Amino acid sequence: MTAKHYDLIVVGLGAMGSAALYQASHRGATVLGIDRFDPPHTLGSSHGDTRITRSAIAEGEMYMPFVRRSNEIWRDLEAQTGRRLFHRSGGLIIGSDDSAAFHFQGDFVETSARIAQKFGIPHEVFGADEIIRRFPLLMPRPDERAYFEPSAGVLRPERCIEAQLGLARQTGASIHTGEKVTGYEADSGGVTVTTEAASYRADKLILAAGAWIGELLPESHRGGIRVCRQLIHWFEAEDRSAFAPSRFPFVIWIGDTLDDFWSVFPAPPLDAGGMDGVKMVTEQYHKSTQPDKVDRVVTEAEKADMFHRLTKPRLKGLRERSLHAEVCLYTLTRDEQFLIDFHPATERVV
Repeated sequence: MTAKHYDLIVVGLGAMGSAALYQASHRGATVLGIDRFDPPHTLGSSHGDTRITRSAIAEGEMYMPFVRRSNEIWRDLEAQTGRRLFHRSGGLIIGSDDSAAFHFQGDFVETSARIAQKFGIPHEVFGADEIIRRFPLLMPRPDERAYFEPSAGVLRPERCIEAQLGLARQTGASIHTGEKVTGYEADSGGVTVTTEAASYRADKLILAAGAWIGELLPESHRGGIRVCRQLIHWFEAEDRSAFAPSRFPFVIWIGDTLDDFWSVFPAPPLDAGGMDGVKMVTEQYHKSTQPDKVDRVVTEAEKADMFHRLTKPRLKGLRERSLHAEVCLYTLTRDEQFLIDFHPATERVV
């Protein structure tokens, strides 16, 4: 019996892979999605209950078409599934003239405002006094200022993945979870993908393996990829309703050094499946790890550092009690931009 030949195979079904699988299936392609785990899960990068989305992307103007199309897709997915995926809260980016370069941008506030102006995105820039007047839980320094984007907000990553995988199944996609890909080979007739369970054949292959992408790239391209351990914390609020998306924005706060980056998120209603407490994160890029060997335990010292060094000087309304903490993996290229390209040896693999 001849094995089924797919139009497309997608390896990795997190944020990127689930979207690619759904879009291809929705367009009538015969598709197979493969993931070594059972997404959505907490082992990669596409989790954490809420993730920031904004329209003025200071990391690069080339992302603007992606953002605009994504905003349309979220609304379409909500209409199809009846589930809320996006909470509009507004978003603040706070920094000063002395802020450290963030994502290779020397002044993230100014760059965000410049791009918003260029692309007609409603926004404001204001100083510390106005930050406090509008958002009295925040405690900026007198020299800090903010870029504010009222249409920004947070997405629910686990729900987004569930929605796209569910709709992909409805449109005929095959999905194999708990199946690790061990290799692939392209030839003139297509691509063969080998897993620990079987081999599959397709015209094209998309690699969306996140932190595990290094295992699937040729040796010549692995050197520029590294994985960094990041921490997500939820602390108890004195009044959780004060952090509702209708009252509190997400905040990206860029300090004066690279280890002084901090973000806090609005808290979606618990009846909408939100995590208890208020979520905050930091980022670090000086230590690399391996996805299968990363330390997934968040220590008490790490929780204390998040609360006392980064949070308490900037935010009112929280108690020191940690309700939950988990590890997230960031996969970085040399220039910290996304890797969207053909395989160096064949255009059958993306």
